[in-house]
Amino acid sequence: MQSHSEASGYARLSCRVSLRIKRQAETAAHLLGQSMTDFTESALAEKAQAVIDKQERITLSERDFVKFVAAIDNPKPPTRALREAISEYRATESKEV
Repeated sequence: MQSHSEASGYARLSCRVSLRIKRQAETAAHLLGQSMTDFTESALAEKAQAVIDKQERITLSERDFVKFVAAIDNPKPPTRALREAISEYRATESKEV
């Protein structure tokens, strides 16, 4: 049986923080006119999204971006090893059909 909070899309999160962090969070929540729950929920959501965004994004320097675009625009011809691998792959594919 689901609890009321689970049914409504909420879950309880419990953690210990240093007294200094707790006081900072209380001050920040007060300055924003938010409850501690609202402040912690929004701060946690923002940090989680920032971590996810950073992990999903590839960041290149301008120099590396120029090299990347140049490699796409002017690809090097395939090496002998790559041509052999393609031939082996095609031979395997034709046997499976």
